[in-house]
Amino acid sequence: MADTHCGMRLPFRLRLAIFLRSFLLQSVWNPQGMQHVGFCYAMLPVTNGMPDEKRQEVARRHLEFFNSNPVLASYVLGASAAAELASPDGRCIEVVHLKRSLAGPLGMAGDALFWGALRPLGGLAAVLLAISGMLWAPLVLLAVYNVPHLVLRWRGIGRGAVWGPGAARELLGPRYRAAVRRLRLTASFLAGLTAVAAIGLGQGPTLPRAAVALSFLVLGFLAARVHVPASLLGAAGVLCGLILAVTGTIGG
Repeated sequence: MADTHCGMRLPFRLRLAIFLRSFLLQSVWNPQGMQHVGFCYAMLPVTNGMPDEKRQEVARRHLEFFNSNPVLASYVLGASAAAELASPDGRCIEVVHLKRSLAGPLGMAGDALFWGALRPLGGLAAVLLAISGMLWAPLVLLAVYNVPHLVLRWRGIGRGAVWGPGAARELLGPRYRAAVRRLRLTASFLAGLTAVAAIGLGQGPTLPRAAVALSFLVLGFLAARVHVPASLLGAAGVLCGLILAVTGTIGG
């Protein structure tokens, strides 16, 4: 299918308009159409310059049911925008089918990354730093979650426009799945460490405490790379937390 779509690079202003509007994808979420209103709103810049009849046709088409991960839906937006802009000579895959074929796989890939890996990892890292006395700990949660979020939201629009039906391929391969697994295992390790550290709160911000907290984030990720089981990583986090709590390094 990758050879049959009309891939194109979207103009920067159009790509930026879709990107900004994509943040409102779930603003009118409802049980009947779910994200359909937000998707239609994000697609409206594509219709600029089209005759009124064509604009209405595009709007009606994108008011049909749609549901996917709100971040990785950008790949669907990019692919749909390219398909709408292509000449109607039969070379492009039908837009509704394109959306349906991408929504499911991207929804699963996005939920695994953002809800199942980045959000718990960022939260645990922030809690561990907060226990170590770092007042800027909440910024870690924002960075861990939002840096990949913003990169993939912007990247998805461009990749979707160029790759069309194949837009999901870079998020369904073994490298992506391995990265998600490592992030989850790292979060498991931090969960064990944080559970012990939370027994006693740190007495003040110190550089050694911050260094210890950050080093365990790196250690957990490296352990995940060599396929250490999640249960073992969690237990190791508890053990390390006990040792550090007894020595007074973390936890008060």
